[in-house]
Amino acid sequence: MTKQQKVLGELELDVLKAIWENQPCTVQEVAKILGKKRGCARTTILTVMQRLHAKKFLKRQKSDGVFQYSTTEGRTKVISRMIGQFLDKVLDGSALPFVTYLSDTKDLTKEQAETLKAIVGKLEHKELER
Repeated sequence: MTKQQKVLGELELDVLKAIWENQPCTVQEVAKILGKKRGCARTTILTVMQRLHAKKFLKRQKSDGVFQYSTTEGRTKVISRMIGQFLDKVLDGSALPFVTYLSDTKDLTKEQAETLKAIVGKLEHKELER
């Protein structure tokens, strides 16, 4: 199974988010961040970070006897891949139900709606070029 096919669990994603915002960081630092947010023990965070390292989402380097972890890819690339997996698995590869959801939701801010309009404009422009 390639990294592109590997699915991330909720805690794995939270660990990645903490590392993206603070990298490089140690298990202890991530445990401190997520301990407050999720109530996770240090040993749980260690296990998750080892799993993410094995899946090649994290790289590590020893410094003063302690591993410092960094991500191997940026947030946008990983999240985009997760969205693609969601579209394939849940929506049978079609973005239409997701776009319909966005058009119906009341949770979008004005700025988010403007960004979506700009994206739709780009899509329309691409279509005209074909």
